[in-house]
Amino acid sequence: MLLLPAARFAWQCRSMPEFGYLHDDGILFVSARSMAHGDYRIESLPESPAQTKYPPLYPFYLSFIWRVDPHFPENLPVATAFSFALLPVFFALCWRYYRRWFSEPMAGVLMALLAINPFILLFGCTMFSEVFFMCWLLAVFLAVGRPGVTMALAAGALAGCAYLARTAGIALLVSAPALLLWKREYRRAAAFVCAMLPFVAGWTIWTHLRGIHSSDATLAYYTDYLRFQLLNVGPDNFFKVVWLNFDRELWSMGALIFRDFLPLFGMNILTRVTAVAMIAGLVRLFRRNVARQYIVFAAVSALMLAVWHYPPTERFLLPLFPLLLAGLVTELLHLGSMIRDGLKHKDAGQRAAAGALAAVAAGLALTAVALNLQFAFQGLARSAEAKAHKLEDLRQAYAWIEKNLPPSATLLSYDDPLLYLYTGRRGNTIPIWPRWWYAEDTESMVGAYKDLRGYCRRRGLQYVLFTKDDTGRELGDQLRERVQEEVQGEPGLTPLYRSASGIIYKVD
Repeated sequence: MLLLPAARFAWQCRSMPEFGYLHDDGILFVSARSMAHGDYRIESLPESPAQTKYPPLYPFYLSFIWRVDPHFPENLPVATAFSFALLPVFFALCWRYYRRWFSEPMAGVLMALLAINPFILLFGCTMFSEVFFMCWLLAVFLAVGRPGVTMALAAGALAGCAYLARTAGIALLVSAPALLLWKREYRRAAAFVCAMLPFVAGWTIWTHLRGIHSSDATLAYYTDYLRFQLLNVGPDNFFKVVWLNFDRELWSMGALIFRDFLPLFGMNILTRVTAVAMIAGLVRLFRRNVARQYIVFAAVSALMLAVWHYPPTERFLLPLFPLLLAGLVTELLHLGSMIRDGLKHKDAGQRAAAGALAAVAAGLALTAVALNLQFAFQGLARSAEAKAHKLEDLRQAYAWIEKNLPPSATLLSYDDPLLYLYTGRRGNTIPIWPRWWYAEDTESMVGAYKDLRGYCRRRGLQYVLFTKDDTGRELGDQLRERVQEEVQGEPGLTPLYRSASGIIYKVD
């Protein structure tokens, strides 16, 4: 029954119309295609560099999709099946983990809330590494919670796999040994580190030997997390980045529960109150010696996200969601006990206040459940349908490219993985630097699309595919319109093809 909402969404959207919308899934699938052919490269880029940004374990899993069906986009239903297949594993591990720390009724409530969460459904039925990573993460916590050096070694090896699934797993190398050392389990801490380090060292050596050491910011965006971090976060903006990221973390924690149903001011308050309730619940759990490994990992992860070069969206917080949900329910149960005592108070004013608080809390809880159900059963499907309509027009442009441009043609394209998978033509997007977002530097954001001809010549790109939806991941509608005006007025670009949503230019 827990799988029914996800199964319904996966079946409705088995052709995966959302694929490529957030870019990362496209790069992962392109890298998986390369791995299926015996290498590990970003084949969609003109340079076809080695993949040194995303670690190989999840692309290795995705590579079996290409082995089962090497034809794109016909293999997208297979990809949906592979993605959905991870959800039963994830739910089973969550159940084991919750039952270790909570009563069966509470574990059942937590599982039901996970099963209707739209973020779990979306990322569980598309090609993102979040659910895959969470499976390894929960396995680590289940293993390290058992006594003995052998289990610590096993937990370290599982943590190494988590790191190779998503580099955010590096937080385990700090959090797990730190808690073991605090408990004076020195041998187990050493065993965990010794088991995890070879995985970290292996990926580090690969990235060092195969990485492109170039001053090109575009290549840094595609291939080097660390270098792109240094380009965007420095002494001049460090404290502003930390402040804005911390604030965005609170928003995203609350937004995992509540979707936009209030004006911005109301959502700002509600999401942050929800985040504070989650944190308060986690403090209570830590004091009870409950889920401490997960809580320390979450704290280290939150610190990493606070200094990261990208605002922590709900997707970045998703690996912490099973824990945050437990914290929220714990705090709600504590609030319920306070309300129950207040309703028994001798003073009428106290009883009235407790009744009002109970009504507000119950109303918000029911609203959260209703919103999640609405998005799970309607909102996600509607969003996928809208993206499918946009893709139809974009595929006409891809068909024109495949028919009229030579196989060696290179293009500037916002959705370059899709361009490569549909046409075989290589290209790249223009990275919008997070540094500009933190500084609210709209002129630099728009300016990235000025002098497209010069940019394309520097990158060796011969054509430009530009659509009205480009820059949608980074810019609002107003800035996007300004970018469109810049591109349409750009000298040195000759229009070759027009569709309802986009234009293909030749770079003079």
